[in-house]
Amino acid sequence: MEGVSSTISRRRFLAGAGGLVLAGAVPSARGLAQSGPSVARGGRFTQSVASGQPTPGGITLWTKVSELERPGSMQFEVSTEPDFRSVLLRKSVTPDAARDFAITTRVDSAKLRPSERYYYRFFTCDQTSPVGRFRTARPADSQEPVRVAFFSCQDYESGFYTAHAGLAQEEDLDLVVCLGDYIYERSFDPDKTREDRTGANGDAEVQTLSEYRDKYRLYHTDPDLLAVRAQHPMYAIWDDHEVEDNYAAGREGDATQNRRVPFAERQASGYRAFFEHMPQLEIAGARDRIYGTIPLGRNADVILLDQRQYRSDQPCDDRTAPPPGTCTEKDDPTRTMLGAEQKAWFKDELARSQARWKLVGNQLQMMSLELAPGQPLTVDSWDGYTAERRELAEFVRDRGITDVSFLTGDIHTFFAGNVTPSGR
Repeated sequence: MEGVSSTISRRRFLAGAGGLVLAGAVPSARGLAQSGPSVARGGRFTQSVASGQPTPGGITLWTKVSELERPGSMQFEVSTEPDFRSVLLRKSVTPDAARDFAITTRVDSAKLRPSERYYYRFFTCDQTSPVGRFRTARPADSQEPVRVAFFSCQDYESGFYTAHAGLAQEEDLDLVVCLGDYIYERSFDPDKTREDRTGANGDAEVQTLSEYRDKYRLYHTDPDLLAVRAQHPMYAIWDDHEVEDNYAAGREGDATQNRRVPFAERQASGYRAFFEHMPQLEIAGARDRIYGTIPLGRNADVILLDQRQYRSDQPCDDRTAPPPGTCTEKDDPTRTMLGAEQKAWFKDELARSQARWKLVGNQLQMMSLELAPGQPLTVDSWDGYTAERRELAEFVRDRGITDVSFLTGDIHTFFAGNVTPSGR
């Protein structure tokens, strides 16, 4: 993406949308001809709008349109006012049929000022989207207080998104981060609260691109999830369930009940559907890369990792709670969670950061979680990669890097504690 460095480290990812305000009138299709083969007609914006990857003078805008009566170009407009009495920017865009009519477009303009709130909407010649809201990024020297929220593991079947409803009502959040498991690729909850009938057999297991798209479409029927995407800046990193439970790099996981496509195809489809549904562009020259840094002024850098795509396979056949002394493979110094390139990048980001707080968004718990000394609950987490965990913790300690905090998803439980080289 033009203007974004390969590390994202100085491009703030901040976004927002305002309350899913449904516009009552089409904005007169300004700039769009009412007829002609190149102008889109009709359409529905059932997945609403979202924004992300802000800079002091830029933003990435997202929507997805369905049921077009006639495909073609659309427009979006940006205003300083929610009623669009004064339009600041207007641009034509074209939904991409190859991306299931998703639109992810970058807006960089001298008309956008740092740390200012703006409103935007998309429209065809006779239909309009909900109105979204975003705030551009803070200046790099900003010392204003920072507020960061996160969520993970939002299994649609397991219950309603009460936490999302609360997040949507928060004010002045700088960022909401999804720490992984935005979707679940199959059913894991025998006591279902809501029904998921996606998948080739209606059993909730998705494996092809069209099935993954159906899964995101189902999740985006939830009004509280759409409200979070609408109200606050959001950035998402994936864990395993966006593809397949407990997969490791290019190696399949262990929970698929009826494999219908090769794992490599399934992984590629899961990644593609992820980017189609998030208000974020892939980093230029680095396909499928999600790790990067989101600066939030002088008070915080949010450093986001990918702990699924580059790792070694889980040790000891990914056994749950291997007895003490039976899984020495987890301590093998050649094993990696991050991969050599990402690990070197991560160390550099920690060392170079001038922010007071270094908030590390990662999918898997850094602290050890043991049933008994030497008996980790799961080796899919950092407990299965102990040498690299020690290396990173000692790097932080030996370099005198202060105020590093790991924010973690995955295990559906809240813990707080100190990270040490041993993890314990």
